[in-house]
Formats: sequence, C-alpha cells, structure tokens
Amino acid sequence: MKPATKNIFRSLFTLVLLFSAFTAVCPGAERPAHKFMVTAGANLFRGASSDYRQIYGQSVIMPEIKVTWLVYRNFSVWGGFGVTSKQGFIAEVDETTEIKQTLLSLGVGYAHKLTAKLRLRGELGLASIAFKEEALGGTQKGSGLGWKIGADLDYFIGKKLFVTLAAAYSQASDETEAGKIELGGAQVGAGVGLAF
Repeated sequence: MKPATKNIFRSLFTLVLLFSAFTAVCPGAERPAHKFMVTAGANLFRGASSDYRQIYGQSVIMPEIKVTWLVYRNFSVWGGFGVTSKQGFIAEVDETTEIKQTLLSLGVGYAHKLTAKLRLRGELGLASIAFKEEALGGTQKGSGLGWKIGADLDYFIGKKLFVTLAAAYSQASDETEAGKIELGGAQVGAGVGLAF
C-alpha cells in the first residue's frame, strides 16, 4: 500500500472517530419521517491548488447532485456527484487552456433536528476526483482518491420539499510527469431537495 493511501485511510479513521464522538454527545431525538433525500444544487468551488487558481480564477460554478439514505435513526449514507468545467489562460506562454473535473463522493452522515422545519446534517467520506486538462497542444488526465467533509442546513418549505445551504471541503492528489497535483478544494452553495 502506498504511503499516500495509508495517510488517507489514517485521516479518515481519525475523522470517523471524531464523528462518532460527536454523535455520542448529540444523539438524535427521534426517527425521521423521511428515509430518502435527493438534492440538486450549485456551488462556488475554490480549488485547493494555487496554480489552479492562478490559471482558472479563484472560483468556478460546480453543479452537484446528492442522494442520502437514512439507515438507522439519524445516521445516513450518502453519495454525491459534482462536475466543473473552466477555461483559463497561461500568461507566461500566452495560451488558453481548459480543464474539466468530476468529483464522486460516498460517505456517512448524521442529521440533527433543530426545529420542526430546520435540520443540520454533518457528512464525511471518500472522494474520487478526476480531471482532464487541455493545454499547450496536449491533454493531461489523472485522478486521485481522498476525503470530503461537509455540512448542510435544510429548511423544509413543505412536507417533502426543502431548500438547503451547503459547505464542504475535499482533498486528493495525483502524481503526474509534471509532479504532484493537488485536487479538490472548498465549496459553498445552495440547492433544493426532495424527501420521501
């Protein structure tokens, strides 16, 4: 097993322990009425790499879809898919470039009911981030496995319909011919969801 992979799993193990401690001191009050939730939203994504931000700007829009299944009391498993596409400019060589990224994530979560209409969800899990960059007449592809942690604040405007504010951070890396590339970054956004 590669040292980088060992570090990822060690970090995730630590996050799981912290998450378990949090849920032990903040137990759920009752079983939620809805077991499945689907959310669709738009995020402002800020890349973790300073080189990325220099070429493609400080932020990019990232649409994201997430499915959540409440498996036991307020504990859940979730999966998400996000994608970004951005054109950039390399000033040193006066060339345009384009990058596309996909972020697949899967993890566990915990929902805490704040009021009759307001709910806070905490999530952590694994993230697989892939990229394809076209620059200087060539194409470079890669991917990395890392982690993602986030929080969602849901407000129910009906029995099944809700709006959500979301914040998350993901981190992964890939080794290429040009060296190590940092993938992932911070995201904040809003969306709508359906619970059933």
